[in-house]
Amino acid sequence: MESGVADSIFVSTEDPEIATHAVSSGAEHVPRPEILATDEASSESALLYSLDALGVTDGLLLFVQTTTPLLQPEDLHRLLEAKEDFDSCLTVTESHGFIWRETADGSLTGVNHDPLMRKRRQESTNHEFLENGAAYLVSVNGFIQARHRFFGRIGYSIMPRIRSLEIDSPEDLVLVNHVLATLPARS
Repeated sequence: MESGVADSIFVSTEDPEIATHAVSSGAEHVPRPEILATDEASSESALLYSLDALGVTDGLLLFVQTTTPLLQPEDLHRLLEAKEDFDSCLTVTESHGFIWRETADGSLTGVNHDPLMRKRRQESTNHEFLENGAAYLVSVNGFIQARHRFFGRIGYSIMPRIRSLEIDSPEDLVLVNHVLATLPARS
């Protein structure tokens, strides 16, 4: 709410406690059917359902995931600026890691590097980014047509790595809590 980038905030959930908290915080609740609240249901399916339930067919859709809780208002402002030149946008963090993939025989092969001509990370000319799952910004009509958050020309906004942690496991929650305890207080 405090970012000022959205005219309306909607929370899609099937959980009454989350819905009550969302409404008490100033958001509107879009009841989510149980079928769209499973581990197998896509975020896109819940978003499409919500847009349809609200009768929204135009404008911009800012999709913020709660699993990346260190998102800040300035990240959303940068995403909005980036969207001016693209059809869909996402938040990312810079990645300098060497990615390996398991092959059919169980060995590893380099994905974004040649293991036989390995450069130091400082010498890499690859501009690679890791999707951090924090926020996505799309045109509503393009999203409805594509039925996916990535379509057309895809833009991005870079978030610092320290705030790009995603909570997908109990260990991730420990890391996020540690970062929260060490970050400077926001005014």
